Order: sequence, then structure tokens, then C-alpha cells
Amino acid sequence: MKKLKSLLLALPFILLSCSSDDSESSSQFAMTAKINGVTFEANNPFGTNLYSSTNIWDYFPLEDFVMLQGRQGGLLGNPEINIWLKRTDIAIGTYTFGAETYDTPPSHFIDLIDNSNEEMEETIGGTITITEVNTSSKIVKGTFQFTASDNAGDAVPVVNMNVTNGTFRYKYED
Repeated sequence: MKKLKSLLLALPFILLSCSSDDSESSSQFAMTAKINGVTFEANNPFGTNLYSSTNIWDYFPLEDFVMLQGRQGGLLGNPEINIWLKRTDIAIGTYTFGAETYDTPPSHFIDLIDNSNEEMEETIGGTITITEVNTSSKIVKGTFQFTASDNAGDAVPVVNMNVTNGTFRYKYED
């Protein structure tokens, strides 16, 4: 009986400590995927699982795009997946993209950097699906999949990288 009383007294504290605060990720990783069937679990290059990275690429200017960067292994880690979302198009929906031509930036785009080989992977095509956007907390969640090739410039590129089951959850900067 004494144990039951102790349990009943502790119950309110247990229940209060189990809150569902949306400011914290339910996963320890901001981005996950399968790269050719191998698990990819990553945070931004500084090891946090909430904040997006600063966009340094001129082609996707910071004032127009948010960069979601997942780098497995931290600052010098490998591989890395970069997702660019056009700020005016951060909305629930599915966005399809093809190989980048560098003529006009697409609305949304992904690339894969894998420094374990001497070839450079170029995106052939894929989709990004934004499943949730919270404009007050600046949290964006979604899924993605895409293919890449190390000979994308050829007339018929050979797909040698399949990225599937991708997920992301980031707090993006203003």
C-alpha cells in the first residue's frame, strides 16, 4: 500500500515531465535518408538538429532561399545532402525537380556531396514534399527522394546514387 501511495504521489510529476513541445525534434537527427540502401542520419555541420545552415552559394542567394544542410559526422563529415527551398514557396506540397541547368534557379532543389570517391555526383531529378510549415516557429518538415549520377553531363546519365526515404525537420532563419 505504501508503494501505491508513493506511485500516486509521483504520478503528477511524471505526467508533467512528459510534454510534447514542438520546439524540440522527436528525432536526434534533422535529416535522415537511405543512400543506395545505406542509412544516412545527419544534423547541420555544427551538430545541431534544429537550425538550417547559412547559404553561401550565389546561385541560391540567401535572400531568396533557405538551405537545409545535413552533414553526417559534423563539420568535416561526409556525405552531405543540401536542400534549397525558395522562401516564397515554403508551403505544404510536393515539388518536382530535374537536373540543374544553372540557367534559372528552380523553386526547390537537392544535391548530394560524397567525398568518398573522386567523382562528383550531380542531381538527375527527384521530389521534395513539404508536410508541415509553422510560420511562427519557423519549423519546416518534409520528405524527399532523388537520384544522382557521376556522369550527369553525358547524353544518357547513369544513376549511381539513389536517395530514398528522406526526411527533414529544421528551423529555418528569417
